[in-house]
Amino acid sequence: MGFQLPRVVVSRDGSERGVPTGRVYPCRLEGCPGLRVAVKWPDGKVTYPCSAGMKEVENGVWKII
Repeated sequence: MGFQLPRVVVSRDGSERGVPTGRVYPCRLEGCPGLRVAVKWPDGKVTYPCSAGMKEVENGVWKII
């Protein structure tokens, strides 16, 4: 089974909910097995949090830790 893209990403403080754009890149940190997920936030900015720094809190909803 491969990587399942989240439907929603919640910010670290829980105040914002972003939508993954569908673009995924390998994390470039040495030794990191995670993937960078492009997330578009309500203000229009796109960030690339690493999947290794997120956890699934509900089905399809991931939170940045």
